[in-house]
Amino acid sequence: MLLLTLGSLRLVEQDGDVADAIARGDVQEALRLGLGRLDRGAGGDPERLAALGQVLGQALLVAGRDEQAEELFQKQLRLYEGLPRAQVRWLSSMDRGFLFLHLNKPGRAAETFNVIADADDAPLALRVEALAGMAQAMQSMGEHRRAARTLAFAMALAETSSAPRLMMPLLTAIELELQVCRALRHYDDVAAAELPRDRDVRGALRSSAIALAALPGVVARLEFLLALVAHEPALVGAEGVDGLFDGVRWYRDRRLTPMEERARVEAALALLDRGQARTAYDILGPLAIDDARQLHHRHAIELRYCASKLHAMNGRHSDALRCYRQHAQLSLARLRFELTRVPYSRFLEQQERAEQADADQLRLPPRYRRAYQYILDHLHDRALSVRRIAAEIDVTERALQMAFRANLGLTPAEVIRKLRMACIRTELQQMSGRDSVLAVAARWGMANRSTLAHNYRQQFGETPSATASLPSFAELPSIAATVAAAVAGGAGAGIVAVAAVAETSRREFSVDGV
Repeated sequence: MLLLTLGSLRLVEQDGDVADAIARGDVQEALRLGLGRLDRGAGGDPERLAALGQVLGQALLVAGRDEQAEELFQKQLRLYEGLPRAQVRWLSSMDRGFLFLHLNKPGRAAETFNVIADADDAPLALRVEALAGMAQAMQSMGEHRRAARTLAFAMALAETSSAPRLMMPLLTAIELELQVCRALRHYDDVAAAELPRDRDVRGALRSSAIALAALPGVVARLEFLLALVAHEPALVGAEGVDGLFDGVRWYRDRRLTPMEERARVEAALALLDRGQARTAYDILGPLAIDDARQLHHRHAIELRYCASKLHAMNGRHSDALRCYRQHAQLSLARLRFELTRVPYSRFLEQQERAEQADADQLRLPPRYRRAYQYILDHLHDRALSVRRIAAEIDVTERALQMAFRANLGLTPAEVIRKLRMACIRTELQQMSGRDSVLAVAARWGMANRSTLAHNYRQQFGETPSATASLPSFAELPSIAATVAAAVAGGAGAGIVAVAAVAETSRREFSVDGV
C-alpha cells in the first residue's frame, strides 16, 4: 500500500481524484475512476496516460485482480510506443518489477527495478519509486543490508527541492515498514528480532502517522505496524491484539485480498513471537487450514514457519519438524532461484566498495581518511582532482600526496585511476554487450578514449573492447573486491578477475513470460 501511494504522487496534478482515492485507501474507487478515464484517453497525452496506467496496474495487483493487471500492462506497451526509447525501457521495467514483486519473485523484481535505479537520467519520481520497490525486493530475499542501503539512496535523491512534499515522509514510512517486517522474520536474522521492541520504533511510527495524516490508507498501515510491535502485555486496544484484528478487517472491508493475506501472516508471526498460539491460529483464518494451499501460496515460507510453530506449541513435534523442513526447503529454493538474480548495480557497488575499502582507509591518518572516502563518493565525477580533494579536507596538495604515498604506496591520482579502471572492468564484464565501452567509462568519470585505452591496457594487459567482447556471467567478482585488490596491489600491480560461470546467457523478462 505504501508503494502504491508513493507511485500515486505522480498523478496529483492531472488525475488528483484517483490519487485522492488511493490516499484514502479506497483502491476500488480509484480503479473505477481511472480505468474508465484510461479507456477514453486514446489520443491524449501519452506521458500522462502512461503514468495513470502504471498506477492503476499496481492498484489492480493490490486489489488481487492479477489477470486484469497483466492485460493492462500489455496495453501499456502499445501506449509506450509513442514515447522516447529510454522512457519505454524505464516504464516497461517498472511494470514488470511490480508484477514480479506481487508474484513474490523478488530476484526478478530487483533485476527489473534496477534498470531505472541505475539510470541517472531517469525522472526523479520514477527513480525513487523504483529504488523503493527494489528495497522491498531485497528485503524479501533476506538482503536486509542492501535493502536499507537502497532505500537510503532513494531518500538522498528525495531530499532535492523538486521532490513532491510527501515523498520523503512516505519513504520514512517505508523504511519503518522494512524494519518491522525484518524483525518479524527473525528466522532470517535473529539479531533483528529485537529492533521493534525498542520504544523509539513505536515513537517513530506514531510520528510518521502524524506526518502522513492526510493519507488515511498509509496511516492504517502504520497503525497496524504499531500493533505488530506492541510486545508488552500492558499495551492493549490500538497497540495490542485488537489493533491486529482491526488492521486485517480494514483490508478485508476494502476488498484488498493480497494486503489482507499479508496482514494475516504478519500478525500471526508477531503473535507467535509473543507465545499466543490460539490467537495466531484465529487471525490466520483460512490460511491456517489447508496445508496443500500453503505450499503454493505467495507467502508459503512464512506460512510453513507459522505451521511449525503452532504444532510445536501444541506438542505435536513430529508435525512441527515436518513443517519446518518444508519451510527450510522453500527458503533454500528462494536463495537458489532468486538471490542469484540480484542485479549488478552501480550505486550498490559504490556502497559495497566503501565497506571493502575500510582497511585501506584505516592505514591513513584520520584527516586523510576523509580524502579517501571523498574519492569513493565522487569516483564517477569527471571533475574529481587532487586539488579538489585537498580543498575538501583543507590540506595542501603536497601534504595529500605525501600522506597517500607514505601509507598506501600510491598517489591520490593513482588511486583514482586504479579504482576507475577496476570499476569499468567489472561493469564491462557484468554488462557485456549492453552499452558501448565509452558509455560505461563515462559513467565512471573517464571521457578520453586514448587515456582509457592506455590506462586499461597498463593495468589489465588487454583493451577494454576485449573485455567487453567476452560473454557475460552471472557470478563475477564484485567491484568492491576488485577495488580492494587494485589498491592493495600497489602502483605496478594488475588485477585479475576470476569469473565463476553460473549461467551462459541473461534472460530478458516480459509480462507474458511470467
